[in-house]
Amino acid sequence: MQIREYLKLFKIRSLIFLILSATFWQFGSSLTHMLLITMVGIANPGKVFALSKASLTFTLPVIIFSPLIGILVDRWSRRIVLFQANFTKAFILILTPIMISLTHSYVWFWFAMYLFFTIDIFNNTGKPALLPMTVAKRKLFIANSLDQLLSRIAMVAGMVLGGIIIVKIGWYNGFALNSVIHIFAAVCMLSVAKKYDTHPRQQEHREMTIRQSFEILFYDLKEIVTLIGKDRIVALILISFAMIALFSSAAFTILVYMVQQVLKMGTAGVGFMRGLLAVGMIIGALSLGLFHIKIRKINIVVIGFLAYGLLFTIGPFMIYKATMVAIAMLGGLLYSVILVAQNTILQEQVSSHIRGRVFAVKELLFNITFIITAIAIGIISDLTSFKIVLFSVGLILLAFAIVTFILTRNSQVKSR
Repeated sequence: MQIREYLKLFKIRSLIFLILSATFWQFGSSLTHMLLITMVGIANPGKVFALSKASLTFTLPVIIFSPLIGILVDRWSRRIVLFQANFTKAFILILTPIMISLTHSYVWFWFAMYLFFTIDIFNNTGKPALLPMTVAKRKLFIANSLDQLLSRIAMVAGMVLGGIIIVKIGWYNGFALNSVIHIFAAVCMLSVAKKYDTHPRQQEHREMTIRQSFEILFYDLKEIVTLIGKDRIVALILISFAMIALFSSAAFTILVYMVQQVLKMGTAGVGFMRGLLAVGMIIGALSLGLFHIKIRKINIVVIGFLAYGLLFTIGPFMIYKATMVAIAMLGGLLYSVILVAQNTILQEQVSSHIRGRVFAVKELLFNITFIITAIAIGIISDLTSFKIVLFSVGLILLAFAIVTFILTRNSQVKSR
């Protein structure tokens, strides 16, 4: 075990305040999702499709703006970006109930949610790009496990406590509370030392013409494409995020259907399984921090996808309550383990000046894949059988794991 090394992370001031900031905004983002569900119910009572439309507020911004925001994160001060992003979200949240009351319309709410989740992309790309600058490379893996641990706890707390809080204090005060949470996230960023936020591009191009701006945009996009084309490890890890989106969409569509309707556990059963999934995520993140893992990080990803592939291929033949409980716990654990390894590899493999764009591409690939596969899985399951789709997803994950192992068995993952 490496408990001492894990505890030593708490002595690194800038790292801890960066993770604390991320923990606050993760809790706030989960609370925002609960507020979104609440407001959809108020604005569109009895309309199930309203939730489908609501999902566009947090998926479309990523698809549309991720590449551009990744470029901005690489050219601006990441520390200031994270501060301003959380402060801006706090302002949007406090303004939303006021505007709804003044206009007697929910139009502003939809605009605010779209704007909120657009700004959230700065958090999702800026934090993983900045984190490697605050910790020694030998501690980067366990630093990511700590970040993942607190992030998952915050996510679960936001979903579970968020619903209770909104019921107790009302949606109006829920927005106000969420605003305060994001202010805390912004303030934490002020304790991250400026010296960790320096990279070559920050001082470039302070004054430029529109033409020059587009030339720089084209160059930056070309640079990221070139990197992906030349670096096999980076390309495979980015593809692996698309694979995560594949089994996530399968879980979102088929597994929810199985628990709710096939096993007759209802919506309460879905909530219970999501809770077990979250517990598994927390255990997975914690175990990576406490135990010394000697396996290559790329092989952790391979083993994780092999395990997921097996779960999906045998799943159609083991549809029992006890089995689903075990799968939910193991699935959550594997998710955290894979994610920590993926993020660490990208942080080590990619230089600081391009890191923001790489994580933006990751967000883009995940969301595009999730939307496309969720629709495709739903249609194919109705036309054939959900068991066939589950088995097919398992085979794809197994094939990806095997191909990744073959292509990377002699590759060296470099360090920052």
